[in-house]
Amino acid sequence: MAYHDFEERHVKQTNKFALQSCDHFSIPSRNPEVTGNFYEHILGGVEFFRAGYEGEGKNKHIFYHIGTTLVELGEQEDGRSYADVTNPESRNFNPHWAFGTTAEGVLHFRDHLQAEAIPFAGPRRHVNVSAVSVYFRDPEGNQLEVTTWEAFPESEIPARKLGERIVMWADLTHNWPPR
Repeated sequence: MAYHDFEERHVKQTNKFALQSCDHFSIPSRNPEVTGNFYEHILGGVEFFRAGYEGEGKNKHIFYHIGTTLVELGEQEDGRSYADVTNPESRNFNPHWAFGTTAEGVLHFRDHLQAEAIPFAGPRRHVNVSAVSVYFRDPEGNQLEVTTWEAFPESEIPARKLGERIVMWADLTHNWPPR
């Protein structure tokens, strides 16, 4: 199997429809305000705009800039989060959402999660690629990742037992207190 590295990962590909990147993605939320607070404090998200708060007849939703991507947290009519439906027993690896950074950024983010008492797994090296990631969850159980494709110091990657899964999502559940 081919090994894929940082330079290969970041080669701009042409697209016959002129699509360039992910503009935004939406994560269903029980409470966009509370979960948004987590995205601001833990992921450095900056609120871009909100809708449904002025009686427009829409569910409440808030968009946050995280880097150049917009993340929308949308209130659900049934009051359930995405993870409640797609991964209620924390067995599935997907879906999850990954945010890119540098090798130094992954280490800084790991330290940030530690300081905030947010459980995480990693840094973990992926097979056949240069990518290294830290995995964690938001308070609603949505599975998140911060990753880099840059060269990464092996001394910063905790050893894993043979056959151990890259991440046990159930171990990453928490009750982060809103700030």
